Amino acid sequence: MHKYSTEFFTPPAWLQADQAQGLSQSLLLEGAPDGLAAEWSEQLLRLWLCRTGQGQACAGCPSCRLLAAGTHPDYLEISSEGGKALGIDAIREGLEFLAFAPQVGAVRVLRILAAEQMRTAAANALLKGLEEPPPRARIVLLSSAPARLLPTIRSRCQRLPMPAPAPAACAAYLRASGLPEDAAAVLAQRYAQRPAYALALFESALWAEVQQTRQQLLAPQVQSAVVWELAAQWSKDEERVALLRDLMLDLHAEIFRLHHNVATVHTEFPKRTLARSEDAVWEDYQAWLRLAQEQRQNLQISMRMERLLWRWFFGGDES
Repeated sequence: MHKYSTEFFTPPAWLQADQAQGLSQSLLLEGAPDGLAAEWSEQLLRLWLCRTGQGQACAGCPSCRLLAAGTHPDYLEISSEGGKALGIDAIREGLEFLAFAPQVGAVRVLRILAAEQMRTAAANALLKGLEEPPPRARIVLLSSAPARLLPTIRSRCQRLPMPAPAPAACAAYLRASGLPEDAAAVLAQRYAQRPAYALALFESALWAEVQQTRQQLLAPQVQSAVVWELAAQWSKDEERVALLRDLMLDLHAEIFRLHHNVATVHTEFPKRTLARSEDAVWEDYQAWLRLAQEQRQNLQISMRMERLLWRWFFGGDES
């Protein structure tokens, strides 16, 4: 995140010192590990661990310097690696860490990123820790899909509200980071809560692939082989599946706006796409929404993607 992130984004009210100190021991934030929720939760734990007590993290005391160096003895972060599930050993390590008295600050802080990735045994172990946390312990859960957490875990955490997505603020941040106006507008609309990811995506080779694929999807004429090529290209991993899904959801949303004349649409859709019924477009929109869940269930994403792409280009199902 840009070091002047608060110049573009409004921090949540609970980051104010008087509110931050009165929060529950166990907190739940909704958001991705590379999004604004992670940024705000990091600022919160800095505030907790700072020794100056001046209402904000000073960045200069020994505790703040240790945290910046990644060597703070009172802070532990747990996250899944490569999208893999979080096992019980990692959670047990975190709970054992909280059992000891703070060495530098007033509290010990455990932050779990992508908490929805916990296996059942790990979630049950965490639940026991949430029931009776040590008095000087703080637990922060970050999850992009809180509904996948155990209801008992959600009920034992204070849910912290996040500011509404602000595409205009994200676009301003991206323009200040060097992105051209058109790219900043598109990325900000899709990833308003993940500005750092939007910037990294633009700077990667993936963004060029996304743009090329968009042109293929809107081409007036295509060969059937493009269905298999695109499915093979975008079903390789979770990020690629999400990128194609986001692109397809955007295109379907534009078609809805055209059908209802609710906004100006600048995309030139081929006649075959506009000829589809609104019910068919809505059905496919819902199918693209379900794609991420189906991937987590280890369903055959490539085949499902092929079917949806076929419907987009040719209508109906594969023959």
